[in-house]
Amino acid sequence: MQLMKIKLDFIQKTVLAGLLIAPPLIFSIEVNIILISLVSFFVFANISSLYTKALINLIAPLVVIFLIAIFSSIFFSSKIFDIIKDLFFLAKPVLYIIVGYYLVSKIKSKDYLFRVIIYSGVFFAIIHLCLTIYFLMGHDFNVNRVRDFAGRGNALEVFALIILLSKKGKILFHFKSKYKKLIITLLIVSFIFYFSRTITVSFIILFLAINGYLAITRKGLFYMFGFFISVILFYAYLFSTDLERGADGIEGFLYKIKIAPAEIFSSEIDVEDHRDLWDHWRAYEAKKAFEQLEDTPWSLGILHGKGVGSLVDLEFLAPLDRDGIRYITTLHNGYAYIAFKAGVLGLASFLVFLLMLYFQVYKKEKNNKARIINNLLSGIAIYYLFITLIVSGVYNPRDFGGLIIGGLLYLNYYYTSNNTLKDA
Repeated sequence: MQLMKIKLDFIQKTVLAGLLIAPPLIFSIEVNIILISLVSFFVFANISSLYTKALINLIAPLVVIFLIAIFSSIFFSSKIFDIIKDLFFLAKPVLYIIVGYYLVSKIKSKDYLFRVIIYSGVFFAIIHLCLTIYFLMGHDFNVNRVRDFAGRGNALEVFALIILLSKKGKILFHFKSKYKKLIITLLIVSFIFYFSRTITVSFIILFLAINGYLAITRKGLFYMFGFFISVILFYAYLFSTDLERGADGIEGFLYKIKIAPAEIFSSEIDVEDHRDLWDHWRAYEAKKAFEQLEDTPWSLGILHGKGVGSLVDLEFLAPLDRDGIRYITTLHNGYAYIAFKAGVLGLASFLVFLLMLYFQVYKKEKNNKARIINNLLSGIAIYYLFITLIVSGVYNPRDFGGLIIGGLLYLNYYYTSNNTLKDA
């Protein structure tokens, strides 16, 4: 019996590690669909009263989005393949949160979640640095070409750095390894060579969060105000400087930062000019999605969206593959994606989800680890508030954040409900 428990614990650890690593490592959406479907089937077959009110409340808004999208699809015809894809994309964050909660609850070592985040982050950092070195050995340095070849970012590395570099992270999980300095160095160097705006901002958000600086307190407002002033001054500098598109080195990275607001919000483009197209692509996608919501009977699409399987008409053959693509099911802007599938009702539900995560920071917990976990959950809410504009957030098929949210939610329950840990 004891041997069976050990084997089961090992399997559960392996499954959690596999689900964290698979989305950024395996590009096939179909493979990831099969993986989470199989694990979810097992989890639901073994569901128990362990699931708490906090978990149910948190996933409820995401379930509402899923149900609205299904309801809306009644009024619009779509292809079966596109419907299946959307069903997965919309169900994925719910499934990941539940699976993360379940696996962490079953794994004996409650700090395993942090250990697997760190080692997975190191795994991806080594791959990224090897690819970067290989590329630089045969090519001149160019930011965009390095990123295209070696990778554009990995959130696991960000979470690993946050745990290892912050004082609160050391309370949450005391990482003992004689290679700790080497591990931190690998993660930092990999982080730098991503040259990623998204990863950089995500690190700042989560670092402020784990230390409790995203709560609306005097200290929190001081740090948030300092961050916003720094951003304003930085952009003032960027717009006073002539930066060349596609430039080598740091100039190319700074140019991408400079155009970031326009890339998200400025949708006026010349579709024949590929430079202009890619510099404003996210905004163009979003604009077409919202326009086509209005172009529905009585504009009801604005209220409840066009449902699962609905496609955004780009109104030209976009050079996304060899033959060009005119109709797309997913969007970079996650808010536009939610609105297109589930309307403003879906958007409102998503904002409720983010608010519920964010308000974790205001919970009064006696346990120190529970307080830090709540800080981190609130930071994840702000993190998704930001990246949903850029890479569709929890609805990105390669996003694994739901696993971490579910795991942290269980650990919060574990540390607050176990009386022996009150003074930890």
